[in-house]
Amino acid sequence: MDILKKYAIFAQEYTKHERSQPRLAMRILRRKRQLLEYIRFLEHRAYSFCHFTTRGNRMLEKLSPRLDTANLRMAVYTCIVGHYDRLIEPRIAEPGIDYYVFTDIDIPAGSVWKKIDITQFDEYHEFSPTQLNRRIKMLPFIYLPDYDYSVYVDGNIEIEGAVTPVVAEMGDCPFGTHYHRTRDCVYVEKVRVNYLRKADKETVDKQTAAYREAGFPRHYGLYENSILIRSHRDESVRHLMEAWWEEYMRYPTRDQLSLPYLIWKTGYDKSSIHIIGTNIDRNPNFKRTHSHITAKPS
Repeated sequence: MDILKKYAIFAQEYTKHERSQPRLAMRILRRKRQLLEYIRFLEHRAYSFCHFTTRGNRMLEKLSPRLDTANLRMAVYTCIVGHYDRLIEPRIAEPGIDYYVFTDIDIPAGSVWKKIDITQFDEYHEFSPTQLNRRIKMLPFIYLPDYDYSVYVDGNIEIEGAVTPVVAEMGDCPFGTHYHRTRDCVYVEKVRVNYLRKADKETVDKQTAAYREAGFPRHYGLYENSILIRSHRDESVRHLMEAWWEEYMRYPTRDQLSLPYLIWKTGYDKSSIHIIGTNIDRNPNFKRTHSHITAKPS
């Protein structure tokens, strides 16, 4: 496959370049592992089945023709409210793609990111910082209405590669995300969330109890939503995202708990979800830099 040759050549050239830099031996090794993992993922897509390790995350893979991005308006965006994250500059900024940060903090002069001042929004005074972040994350077609596609990245994600090929791999799928790297079940994730105290336990328990009562099955699948790709022109995606936002406001816990349930409840076609990868930390185009370390005001 041409794409495999391309990534193999890229891995070799990247290694040669990195060897010329001091103090980067471990980084070279990590990047090579990421690239090899990504190549393996692409190889799996050449077959009919993708063999994922979790039962709910197995799917019949249909190979779609690559999406023609030549005439598409695309935006990459992130959202940082109240110094929750430090703004991370993309390593690669592609011409023809707009990069936006929705924020209430100052950004460095000369930044690739174009600031959208969220203090001018009515929602800034209506919602908590976390709720406003989720609203902008889930509803890109409201805040970036002039674009055909958007790529959302969490504030702790560094963009290390071109995003156009990632969008092109969507084919005819209007929504893209990663599978969760270790779990495939909302009910198992609930135990982890409660153990780590990542959300209010009473609300999490109430939420998952309601899902169980509604008949939502175990091991239906679980996604990591740090990176989201969406078509702004697809009505089914719009309806799913609107339902996701409403469900999040009903149970303001962790957004990965509600998305699988909404996919099941609305009957959204799971085969139209493009799986960017099975492990965000092994995707060479993106790097998780920290666990939302709160930035200090300058």
